[in-house]
Order: sequence, then C-alpha cells, then structure tokens
Amino acid sequence: MDPDTVAEWCGEHSSQSKCCIVMDIPADTWAEDQIRQAVATLAPDHRGVKLAEEVEVQLIKPSTPRGESASVSAPSPLAMIGPEFIVAIGDLLAKCQKTSPPHTNFGYRRLRNFRGNVPTPAGEETFEEWVEQAMQALDEWDVPEAQKKQRITESLKGPASEAVRNLKLSRKDCTALDYLNVLEEVFGRTEKAAELVYQYEHTYQRRGERMTEYMRRLDKILHQILLKKGAEPAEVDKIRIKQILRGSQPLDPVMMQLRSRAGSQELKYLELIRVVREEEALLEEKSFRRGKGRMHNL
Repeated sequence: MDPDTVAEWCGEHSSQSKCCIVMDIPADTWAEDQIRQAVATLAPDHRGVKLAEEVEVQLIKPSTPRGESASVSAPSPLAMIGPEFIVAIGDLLAKCQKTSPPHTNFGYRRLRNFRGNVPTPAGEETFEEWVEQAMQALDEWDVPEAQKKQRITESLKGPASEAVRNLKLSRKDCTALDYLNVLEEVFGRTEKAAELVYQYEHTYQRRGERMTEYMRRLDKILHQILLKKGAEPAEVDKIRIKQILRGSQPLDPVMMQLRSRAGSQELKYLELIRVVREEEALLEEKSFRRGKGRMHNL
C-alpha cells in the first residue's frame, strides 16, 4: 500500500495521519481473530497518540514462507511481526506517555452560560451567581492556564463574550482570572470595596432569622469584597466570625454557643458551619419536644 493510499484511508476513518501507525497485512495471510489479537496487543487502550519527535519504525518481514498449509498451524501474529517491531512500538508508546498531555476534559462539567443581558432573562443566572461558581471552578481546575481561559470563554455569550474579546485585543498576556475581573468590572456591582466593607460591617441579624440565613447574607457581601480586592482571602475566616459575633442578636442561642467556642480559637468555615447547624438542629429538636409535650397535656 503506497503512502497516499494510507493517508486517504486514515482520513476516511476520521484519523489524523500524523498520529497513525499503519500495518500493511497482505490478503489471505492472517485470519480476522489474529488481526484483532495483534491490534489489541499493540494498542490496548484504543487511543491515538501524538509523537513529540520523529521515530523511524521498520517492519521486519516474516521469515516463514507465504502461503497456507493444511498440516501446519497458522503462526502467531506477534511472532510474524518480529521482535524489532515490538521494541520500536514500546519505545514509541513510552515517549507518548511522557509528552502527551493528560485527558483533562474527562468528566469535566461546563459552567452555565452567561450573557450579561440586563435584566437577567428568566432561567439564567445573575452575574453574582455565575461568577461565584466560576471562581470556585477556577480554584479547583488542575489544568494549564490556556485551558482555564478556554473553559471560561466557552460559557460566555453576547455582551459577556464581547467584554472578554475587547480585553484580549488590548492585552496579550491575559489570564483566566483577568477574564473574571473584567466581567466583574462590566457586570458586577458598582460599589467600591470600601463601600462593601461598610455594608458588611453594618449587616445585622434580623429578629427571628436563623443563623445559617444570616451567614448566607454575610457571605454574599464578603464574596463581593474579595472580588473587589477589599480583603485578603487568608483573612476571610477571621472577618466572618468577627462580624457574626458582632452583628448577631444578643440573646441568640447559637451566637452564645459560638462566642464560648470562639473565645479560645478562631473557627474555620467548616467547623463554624458544623457548629451552627448542630446547634440549630438541637434547638429544633427541643422545640419539637416542647410542642409534643403541650399536646399531651391537652
């Protein structure tokens, strides 16, 4: 089979000719099961590979005479290939494993689309909701910077996509975080960091409001402060517990429990939310028991 025919065959089978290894097997030489065995041995994961450099592979012709014999069993496919060919394939695959990038898109869940239209159409997320997920994803993605930028841009449509495109035209060394920052400037809240800090410090727990609901309101403002670079991420836990203790209702039982625990150490977020939920669950259980006792008395 000549090279042009091989390239045409690879194209018909949706293969990249630069990444193919083709074996020319003469007709009536191997049975179908022998061919399948050889393919399974040489390419066990059934994935294409791309070489970082040129590698010469020479096919060693089989020493056995061509033709079939009724009294002689068919030779093993691997034996017909020859040891030199197997060694060359092994070296080739070893180089591919070192140079080929990992399959970073495996199991990847895309961000929801964001357009930036005002008012926000029904069924779409607001910018605050979208950017919160994008920031979390950016911290968790273990992929190269170029792929992070691709994942951000593929979720943008309309005005949001135009904002990032304009940024790329003015700056050639943009990062994925730069994309989120320019979207914050265009579609985010217009308050300055100092104004958001003031709002945060003057956000108080409402009468009858659960502590988890109060914390959720605080965290939304705190997230905006971080986006505006009004606080350092390492200080978030300290800022949060300080405002909770200062802004909660004075006789809130959950706050009183937090005050006793926070006196000796700074509660991290995971421990903080665990303590709050446990205390709220205990209060609900006590309230349920009191209500059940009143019903029995009646």
